[in-house]
Amino acid sequence: MIQNHNNADALQQVPFFADLNPEELSQLSARLVPRRFSSGQIIFHHGDPGGLLYIIRTGKIKITYSTLDGQEALLAILGANDFFGELALLDEAPRSATAEAIETTEALTLHREDFIRFLRNNPDFSLHVLQTLTQRIRNLNNQISDIFFLDLPARLARVLLNLANQHGVASEQGIRIELSLTQTDLAEMTGATRVSINKALGRFRREKWISVKGRKFTILDADAMQNLIQISGGALL
Repeated sequence: MIQNHNNADALQQVPFFADLNPEELSQLSARLVPRRFSSGQIIFHHGDPGGLLYIIRTGKIKITYSTLDGQEALLAILGANDFFGELALLDEAPRSATAEAIETTEALTLHREDFIRFLRNNPDFSLHVLQTLTQRIRNLNNQISDIFFLDLPARLARVLLNLANQHGVASEQGIRIELSLTQTDLAEMTGATRVSINKALGRFRREKWISVKGRKFTILDADAMQNLIQISGGALL
């Protein structure tokens, strides 16, 4: 009973499930199974069979896509209360990307059959699922739009601001991104080369828009970075 209560609390922290009433939370949380992943552990590969939804309680997960010629794109970095693998709950197609733990991660998993059964018994939640997936598609469209219509500095500014919004912690200097990020990570997230990222970061530091200590980034002037995006042709975040 205590474990089920803890799972319900964790479930309610996830925006996807936040509007469920206590009875619905109890029904769904009873089906959750805890999992633990060590840093560097692959959770699933692109092309693997699907079937589970993952809800992150603690830790960080990166979602990547690799092309046939071996190039890798970093699609997202997810943290506490984020979820992934939801497409596998709605169809039985193989995984569309690879998920890897980038630090020790505790998660809860929900099997597809349990999720589909819950949808059938709670039709109002089905509409919420559609709305959430629609937002995911809009976000993907924005990413594609950025690649075509924003220059590299603006794309990098967008990525850093999005990471600050997801994983930022307020500090005396500004908003510190609580992730260990390499220039290669940023290159993969912006569709650029490491050399061009290094050049753009140099500009950002000179302008005092960001500070960098090792692999930690702090946003010092979010307004200036947002202005850069607008000038380049991007919409407001």
